[in-house]
Amino acid sequence: MKFHIFRENPTIRRAIILFAGWGMDEKPFSRLSFKGYNIISVYDYRQAQSTEAFHKAIKRYDEIVIIAWSFGVPAATRFIMENPLLPITARIAVNGTTHPVDDLYGIPETIFNATLEGLSENSLSKFYLRMCGSRSSYLEFAKDLPERTIADLREELSAIANEENIPEPQARPVWDTAIVGLADRIIPPSNQLRAWRENGEAFETIETDCAHLPDFNTIINRFITEKGRVAEKFSQAATTYDNNAVIQREIAENLCYLASSAISRQPINALEIGCGTGMTTHILTETLRPHNLTVWDLYIPDNIGDNISGTKITAEENDAETAIRNLPSDSVDLIFSASTVQWFNSLSTFLKQCSRVLSAKGTAVISTFGPKTMHEISDSLSFSTHYPSLEDIRRMIPGECTALHISEELRTLTFPTPMEALRHVKLTGVNALGGSHSGRDTLRVIRNYPLLPTGEAPITYHPIYIIFQKS
Repeated sequence: MKFHIFRENPTIRRAIILFAGWGMDEKPFSRLSFKGYNIISVYDYRQAQSTEAFHKAIKRYDEIVIIAWSFGVPAATRFIMENPLLPITARIAVNGTTHPVDDLYGIPETIFNATLEGLSENSLSKFYLRMCGSRSSYLEFAKDLPERTIADLREELSAIANEENIPEPQARPVWDTAIVGLADRIIPPSNQLRAWRENGEAFETIETDCAHLPDFNTIINRFITEKGRVAEKFSQAATTYDNNAVIQREIAENLCYLASSAISRQPINALEIGCGTGMTTHILTETLRPHNLTVWDLYIPDNIGDNISGTKITAEENDAETAIRNLPSDSVDLIFSASTVQWFNSLSTFLKQCSRVLSAKGTAVISTFGPKTMHEISDSLSFSTHYPSLEDIRRMIPGECTALHISEELRTLTFPTPMEALRHVKLTGVNALGGSHSGRDTLRVIRNYPLLPTGEAPITYHPIYIIFQKS
């Protein structure tokens, strides 16, 4: 196994590791970038074991996102299972399965053997064309062709064919998301869908119209949160948030009401994740009255604990998704988070950490947003957001915990014009779509906005409430 770090910035503490498919090197991925993350490509699976140099290179990161493609999926699966202590959050498999050569779950054996036996410069070019799906995509891919010899590629295919089966995972699913390209001409989409759905190795399976080679920039922008930008947006909206976050206040109040009915004891040590301006902190302390409350957020104003009595407040600015790993096990009675975890790269991983941190009979009280949230904006851009459904979240609740409450609702605000609706989004620091969007995108939203018969512009919120208790 080989690896390459693109434009490494030693001050960045987050990394996206892309496990590439067969026959690749770093060149096809040299144009990938995502602010706040170093990009690392992994390729050439002739040696299955991870190298010491690779582990040394990645041990400094506070967060690691895994994206695996094609025959990189089984390699990444082994890596994830063999390194349970690494700070891995999102795990995204693309156009591959954990069964690389398999008549039902991967590439059929006869096709794989024919590829290996007939491998040549000519057959490789044909493979690349099928992989890309069209001549125009192939010509783009050809600008950064891998520099691998036919002998190299033959050895790698043989190594993949002779690899032992991946051991049964102790905990399923291994992956958060499996993306299946229905135009894939390398690994049959029907086999991919069968593999993920029958074996239960991913929380979510998403079908797309892409070829075997996907647009990795699109995947990164859709599924990974640019957390520095989130902090920047919310800090800019700190003075306008409370007066405009009408739905968020209602969600926090409803969450506290549900929690007061579910929690039978007053929490001693509580943790609020995503305290924001302190609006939810006041609601939380007035309703649940914890003795000690630690509040976390990417940005926390200086006055976070003002006018709160009876609860000792400790404020810490950090990325909760990674910071929770540093808390001792069985140390917190209550974890509370309103309208925050939708920014996390892996909700399932975070909930597992919540379970570890909670004391016996400790409770997690969380709200997030479902897939219909701000669909008016995403529909205007033909952009698919990535919010989990209630059923997806239900499956994420750790096995050692009991669900006390799970529900969802739809809330709608209306504004005189689409411009006013977008202004509301800005004043609350919310970015429903993730990534960066241009002024041209704003014009598209305004032009295509789905107005009500009254001519007003709606914004839909889809809150999901989850309360679970550790056994």
